[in-house]
Amino acid sequence: MKNTHDFKPLEGKYVNLREVEISDAAFILQLRTNPKKCRFLHKTENNLDKQIEYLKRYKTLDNEWYFIIEDKQHQPLGTSRIYNVSGKQYTGGSWLMKEGSLPEETLEGALLARHMAFEKLGFEKDCFDVRKENKKVVRFHKMTGAKIVAEDDIDYFFEITRDAYNQHKQLFWDAL
Repeated sequence: MKNTHDFKPLEGKYVNLREVEISDAAFILQLRTNPKKCRFLHKTENNLDKQIEYLKRYKTLDNEWYFIIEDKQHQPLGTSRIYNVSGKQYTGGSWLMKEGSLPEETLEGALLARHMAFEKLGFEKDCFDVRKENKKVVRFHKMTGAKIVAEDDIDYFFEITRDAYNQHKQLFWDAL
């Protein structure tokens, strides 16, 4: 069985963060195949059976976490992941919110995911990439303390440490 490090859902003011379930497969597939939402992501085949198999495999892993961001009525709004774990470092990604999500829900979902990674799971650094064309997300990560450490033709490669997160988090929590 999956080692979830005693994962318990996190409750925010606007959204909750909980571990993904197999029953979330259709929602995830809908998000990841939405042409507007997925243009900055790795392609996902529009195949529900493959999504279900992916989630079943995920549930056996002890070094990866996949979250659903849900509203206070427990309706799914988005996703976030922790993967590529190496010691105290990880990659945060798959941060997607469905159309119509409020800015407060989007912001709090991202903050809860980082809170889980840094404060509950004890990671020290998040190393991730963002497509250069995804200007809103690039700006968001810079504002939250992430630094660009490299780039190529398509992506910026970011790092954010637990210390940088802690220096910036209160500003965003207060904004909620």
